[in-house]
Amino acid sequence: MLPDFPPDMTAAAARLALHGAGWREIGVGDWSWVFADPADRLAARATPFDPAYRLHAEACRAGPPNRYLPRIDAIHPLMRDGHVVVMERLWPAEEHAAAALCAAVGIVNDTGYAPPPGTIPHPDDTDLADLRRRLRTLLAEGARRYRLWGGSDIRPGNMLADRNGGLKLVDPVFVKGKAIAEAIGAGDRASLADFTRAQLEDFLTIPPFRPGPETDTLRARLAGLYAAD
Repeated sequence: MLPDFPPDMTAAAARLALHGAGWREIGVGDWSWVFADPADRLAARATPFDPAYRLHAEACRAGPPNRYLPRIDAIHPLMRDGHVVVMERLWPAEEHAAAALCAAVGIVNDTGYAPPPGTIPHPDDTDLADLRRRLRTLLAEGARRYRLWGGSDIRPGNMLADRNGGLKLVDPVFVKGKAIAEAIGAGDRASLADFTRAQLEDFLTIPPFRPGPETDTLRARLAGLYAAD
């Protein structure tokens, strides 16, 4: 059973609520924690802050069903910009098939991935054409909104498969998390202007920022940036 997620709930509290409802953690990424329901039919992705994934999830919900995009059942807003996305349960995809779909999409990956030489692209179809169009729209929207927009991250690692083996592109875009952290450390408030202090405080609670001196230093630098406000 899916727990309630009131809008003033923190992402940490949402994770505890999922655990308490019998959902198990099945993955931890750079920005989020992922859980599966006891029946292995649904997944829930909880994060305190991930603007790129939020754009992607909203685009999936807004557009028509597409065989290459995950079915997203709900987006539950949490405190500030945190959210829990509830979607169909997915599993790791077969590497060669995922690389073939990446090649067929034909949008350059901005993190440096390229399909291996000799990869035979996945056959074209109407859903693939629709996917390209929607991804280009998503990339343009992200670039319009965020100075530290990263762009495309279309690669096999961001492909999953449904229980029938159907490929799904789950996390195709990103903001530059490393650049956000570097800007906080350098006191570069101009580069951070698209985000509020509260959003940046939540950014420092995503999985890579474990308790310790480095994270404490970034939190202190962030507090110093806004000390005069």
